[in-house]
Amino acid sequence: MRSTLLILGIFGAGCGGNDPAVADGQVQPDTEASSCSPVGTIGSFYRRTVNPRIVAGHQTYSDNMIDIGISDPDLRWDDASQLWNVYFHGPHAASFSSPTITQMVRHAISPDLAAWTIDDAPSLVASSDAAAWDHQNTETPTVAMNPDASADRRYLLLYSGAKQKFPFPNYSFADYSIGAAFSADGKTFTRITAAESPHNQVGLVLTGLDAFPGATGGIVADPKLVYHAGVYHLWFSSFSCMGTTCDTVGAYGISHATSTDGIHWTVQAAPVRSLLRASADLRSGGAQPTVIYDEVHCRWELWMTSDMAGDTDAQPIVFNNAAGVWHGISNDGLVWNVNYFTPRDLAWTKTEDGEHLGMLTGADVAAKGTGRYMLYGGFDDQNVPTGFFLPDRSTQGYEPGVMTLNLATRDAL
Repeated sequence: MRSTLLILGIFGAGCGGNDPAVADGQVQPDTEASSCSPVGTIGSFYRRTVNPRIVAGHQTYSDNMIDIGISDPDLRWDDASQLWNVYFHGPHAASFSSPTITQMVRHAISPDLAAWTIDDAPSLVASSDAAAWDHQNTETPTVAMNPDASADRRYLLLYSGAKQKFPFPNYSFADYSIGAAFSADGKTFTRITAAESPHNQVGLVLTGLDAFPGATGGIVADPKLVYHAGVYHLWFSSFSCMGTTCDTVGAYGISHATSTDGIHWTVQAAPVRSLLRASADLRSGGAQPTVIYDEVHCRWELWMTSDMAGDTDAQPIVFNNAAGVWHGISNDGLVWNVNYFTPRDLAWTKTEDGEHLGMLTGADVAAKGTGRYMLYGGFDDQNVPTGFFLPDRSTQGYEPGVMTLNLATRDAL
């Protein structure tokens, strides 16, 4: 089975991620701006029944094939249609063991987050050009709707892509960059042209060396988009290394960029220091960000993974696991407050349906009013399609299992 991009776990193996980071002192949220509604009491996330909401391998498409995995959801509530929209990575094949797998981004809708209708046609498929930068990997989608854009570009999709492994020794992850595609209907997307691309390659808008000029090598991945006040904001996982063979890690954490057109990006911080566990150590950051802007309280909210050594050792499955997600807030989207001394907003629990075997990194949070709705990935041993397996800690190295999407909410009906 081809790996999905769940970059935190992979980075940990390749760049000293098992070394415990030293946490800074506890930080407290900033005082709310006087012109905004007070935040008031905030509840806690709790899992909703019935989980899981979507299970890989249970839908057969018109080509008589299935999605053998499901990960990296991007959830959005649409006021106009009164529907939930989710985009996710769904590697597509005739069977779980098929040697031929097509990487693609899927789209689904739901009126209630329970019953989902998955589009038969994919939203985006990995490039068929073997020389294309995103031929091998096309995944981790994020979509923003811009009401001010031209009709054919109302929806912007950013995604991670790669055509090869990171071209330096002792690294196991792919050479990820970020691409862009537009859509009029939010269902099927078309990559930007090579002439539009800052790198003269179809789709490509941001590379590791854009984020880290002067580095020997770099990775950017796991994009998360927010369109606010006429500006696209992008948060993303990032990594850089230095030296002839890129043997010295320079940075690992979540970075931030902005754009007015979704194509040309200005990197504001790489990585964002206030999201690091230790502000003096640029390698102490997290990954897999999801961000929303709270219109009612005029503040930003962010969730991310940031696991320490041993945090996921109790999970049976070994495949880009996450112990849970941390929460941060910001008044300006630039300086964040994260308290690593408090419990995570959501943490893996073995007894919960949809995640008996573990939690998959890459949770996403959407807002509807003051409610927060989190879709997160899990590994489960229930309703496993025939022939599906996941890598585990046993001597055999694998066991029957399936990837799922599950729901947790905060202050929501």
